[in-house]
Amino acid sequence: MSRGLQEIDSITVVGGGDAGLLTALALDRELDETDLVVVDDFDESVPEVGKSTLSYVATFLRDCLGIDLGRVLGEVKLAWKTTVYFEDWTGLEPFHSPLGRSLPITSDADGAPGAEINNLTPNHEDEFHEFYYRYRQRDFSTLYELVAETPGTAPIAIHQGDVSTIEQPLPSASYHFNSRSFNEFLRRVYRERGGDLINDQIVGVETSDDRIDRLVGENDEYSADLYVDASGFQRVLMGELDNPLVEFDLPVDSAVVATPDIPHSEIVSATVVTSGDAGWFWQIDTADETGGARDLGYVYSSAHLSDEAAEREFLETRGEEIDPDELRRYRFESGVLERPWLENCVAIGNAVGFVEPLQSTALTTSCKLAARLARMLGKHGRINHEGMRQLFNESARDTWEEVYDFISIYYKYNSGSTPFWEDARSINPGELPHYRSYQASGFSAWQDRYRFTRNATDLNEYYLYYHIFRNLGVESAFYERLDLDPDPEVADRVDEYTAGLPDEMDRFLTYEEFYGNLHPGFD
Repeated sequence: MSRGLQEIDSITVVGGGDAGLLTALALDRELDETDLVVVDDFDESVPEVGKSTLSYVATFLRDCLGIDLGRVLGEVKLAWKTTVYFEDWTGLEPFHSPLGRSLPITSDADGAPGAEINNLTPNHEDEFHEFYYRYRQRDFSTLYELVAETPGTAPIAIHQGDVSTIEQPLPSASYHFNSRSFNEFLRRVYRERGGDLINDQIVGVETSDDRIDRLVGENDEYSADLYVDASGFQRVLMGELDNPLVEFDLPVDSAVVATPDIPHSEIVSATVVTSGDAGWFWQIDTADETGGARDLGYVYSSAHLSDEAAEREFLETRGEEIDPDELRRYRFESGVLERPWLENCVAIGNAVGFVEPLQSTALTTSCKLAARLARMLGKHGRINHEGMRQLFNESARDTWEEVYDFISIYYKYNSGSTPFWEDARSINPGELPHYRSYQASGFSAWQDRYRFTRNATDLNEYYLYYHIFRNLGVESAFYERLDLDPDPEVADRVDEYTAGLPDEMDRFLTYEEFYGNLHPGFD
């Protein structure tokens, strides 16, 4: 084969965490007759941490990996997530960052992608008036938000009265789960499919000319055509290559975490966020047959707050009973590798990039990039060449940079008054494209702008940017200039829909009811 072209017949994944196993499962499903192994110290226990996901994770497990979601529910145990609920963000009224596109109600919000562009319909004008009316009312209420504000309620229901089958009426809802249970589940699935998990720790990486020649473990040595670095922030492989991290300008770099138990009746089907003096607090509730656990964290800036002061604020702010001796502490850096795929090594998960935990993007991005890597290898005949690496690198950097832009909104337009929050308003200098569009057009034709101007790397629905701007109190110059009243028929329809939401809640099960009557008919 010509110089610079290499057929990939063997792949070694270093790291048996979620990112490594998800990538290995994707590669195994896409590529035939490829020698694939995962190497990690599998004797080391996986931390019991609550993980929050976006809707794509369920799609990836079901459609890309062929894993039945009913099995995930039964073996991992899931709590649901309908929104990120900002219960108190720098003193603002509570608001939500919902999953998926639950609005507008004037059209089929869950229709086929691009339907709004490819079809001609009077609904387009109704959509304009609905978003304008909601902008003026500052109200984006849907069932997603109401479920999030009702502890103990799961967004699931009995299907047409048949207690042997349940359904998810909110199609964009996602999940919370315990990281250890999920990782053990992925190991089982990988082994069932004939995958090879090697219990070893990499202690040496031999390189030449920005290529990996060989890996040295405590028990053995490993050579492959392609190496996948899924070792997290350690970057066991990429750290040995000339591949700097391009840092993101964000104000937080530390976290302190605790996980007390809670009953089913207190489980919240949302990631709950509140702001602190030098950062923000998270709450992620998980569930099992007997109850739940509440993963709590304080993400803060070590430049504004000492670790000791952060722990004090964390313990004093939370109402749950927390043992100070069981606190877990983390440091992280925000950025993305300059070259996510360098020669014969590609990074996945936290090894390639990380922003910060606010919108639960880490696992979702791992799934996106795992699917992208597997598909690109298949579509390029397993030939490692510069063109494919460049395409992967551009899309991976775009994904993380778009996450960075989205997270930046919460900091740049905050209303806090502490030194941390005042400093946070200066991050990510320059005007965001989404902000310019919001000022010029409000919510108008949001889907058209998304389809015409964006690539497919963004994790978030395009309208969500503007939804968040409004909830943060940022006005749209376009809407403020309008000398126009919303269509009264559309306004009445929105008001009638909003007023009827509490009645819709009656169909949902409680967590106690669901886990007390778990049936295999879940889909």
